[in-house]
Amino acid sequence: MGDDAESHRWQLRIDDGTLLSAMLAAAAPNVRSRGWSWIAIVNGEVSAVWSVDYGVRLLVDDRRLTTDDVVHDVYFRYFLQIDPEWLYQRLRAGAPADRNALVDEYAPIAEEKYELELRRRERELADRLLSAECIAALEALGATVDLHADQVCRFDFQRERWTVERSDSMTVVSYPEPRGRTRASLRPAGLAESWTVAAVATRVRSARGLSSLPDVELHASPELRKMGSRWMSSGPIAVVLTDEGAVACFRFAVGRTVPEVFGLLAQWDLPAVRE
Repeated sequence: MGDDAESHRWQLRIDDGTLLSAMLAAAAPNVRSRGWSWIAIVNGEVSAVWSVDYGVRLLVDDRRLTTDDVVHDVYFRYFLQIDPEWLYQRLRAGAPADRNALVDEYAPIAEEKYELELRRRERELADRLLSAECIAALEALGATVDLHADQVCRFDFQRERWTVERSDSMTVVSYPEPRGRTRASLRPAGLAESWTVAAVATRVRSARGLSSLPDVELHASPELRKMGSRWMSSGPIAVVLTDEGAVACFRFAVGRTVPEVFGLLAQWDLPAVRE
């Protein structure tokens, strides 16, 4: 893993007669996350799939290791969040241990499983990512909500797909721009909601021949640092913004609630919130 500067290499001594499967179990990565897959390579040979879910699943015959059967190198290669059972069956069927090719092959399966999980959460859990006020404002601006669960909200606006999702303490909005899809990350959640309503409303205003944002007094906002193609701030108000329109909406939304943003940008009243 390349997430730190400390080597993960270590030595393991085993008793004569230890099974290859037991040796791999003892040498397995020190992780506890379900659904992550690793391939064990022993002396250069792809030998097993390992995961928290299933432990060691050998791709070669198990055998007892003796002094004549020297194991000098065991390497666990991370295969991302490919389903361990799917990966095991594909390798057993003879697929090469090509991570990029297998990730590409598994991608549509992962997308389908993720969609099913989101629909289950939307159906079974009462919590929602965005407030009822925010949803009412977006719908009043012409958005059509496709999915709204506890961690993700997806809506269509002007025939384009917007996605809002929670990532740790940040709310991440993926939305279309002329250069393609881009992202804005914002904290706190209330600011992210106000920003999202502002971002959608500016497009409505532009389509009606109005200025994107009205000439109103702005509240004090954190200074943004420009880093490459991104504008950033940290602290209680933290953002990562990727275009100038997103920056303008941020400065407009700081210190304003969703109804305030809607009232300043829209030319009609915000409808009553549905309980």
